[in-house]
Amino acid sequence: MRLTSEDLLGRVTFVTGPEKACGKTTLVKRLLALARAEGERAALLTVGFEGEPGGRTVGDSRRPTLECLPGEIFISAERYLRSSSCLPEVLEVLPGSTAFGRLAIARARRRGRVVLVGAERNEYAAWAVERIRREAWARTVLVDGALNRITQASAFRDARFLFVLRLSPGELERGLRGLRRIHRLVTLPVLPAASDERSRTADTEAARRAGLPLPLAALDGPLTARTLSEIPDSARTILVEDFTKVFLDAPALASLARARVLAVRAGIEFGGFVVALRDLSRERFTEALDDPSIEDLVVFNPGEAAYA
Repeated sequence: MRLTSEDLLGRVTFVTGPEKACGKTTLVKRLLALARAEGERAALLTVGFEGEPGGRTVGDSRRPTLECLPGEIFISAERYLRSSSCLPEVLEVLPGSTAFGRLAIARARRRGRVVLVGAERNEYAAWAVERIRREAWARTVLVDGALNRITQASAFRDARFLFVLRLSPGELERGLRGLRRIHRLVTLPVLPAASDERSRTADTEAARRAGLPLPLAALDGPLTARTLSEIPDSARTILVEDFTKVFLDAPALASLARARVLAVRAGIEFGGFVVALRDLSRERFTEALDDPSIEDLVVFNPGEAAYA
């Protein structure tokens, strides 16, 4: 698999991963380079306030930064906008506030380093992305995010997400379990209703058209071990809003799949896995994974030739 500028331009891309320091910010930098090579000036966002350690900083030695070029859009907080070296032009102030002051959408007026600070609330992040695209400040958006906060991805047309992992020999089995879990979730059947109506009748009819087993149980909230235990044994298909509402580990998902079908109302486009191997060969990874269909979705080691 390869990642090219065609995968990015004009779209919203969420870069996600299982934990901090798993390579999300490194990948965002690589994707940003792809966009720049095409003359694109992208918008850069983060979810909350996190990043990779070891980067240069602006005004606070503990805060990682990214370098912006003139014309690129980013979101940060008052505290860091004042000390940014890119001469930011504030375009819009976001609703709400953070411990670092109000958040704002800004445009870099010269080359310089910025600290990204994102909205903690999903609705504010969604509002910011919609505003950036509606005003044509940027048509390409890169979001350095976390998996449990990408629910809003389904709200954006053409949005997709990438999942990043760093694997070493001691982390291989745990990492592969997480990788297989994500693959199972992104390949769940999508069961959109024929209209905006959300009713048991509409959901049942949609399941019947899709050839899924009945009866169907539809959840308004998350699927957890507790809510799963409350679903009648007679239900053969379980419907949730999207896969980010599923809070079951890999064994629980596998057990569920043996007895029932799990489906989602809204699909979120998956762009693939980006895997950085540390002291681990591709051959060992492939042997342990033992699933060609998943391997076809993997880009190895950011910065190598898999990026075109």
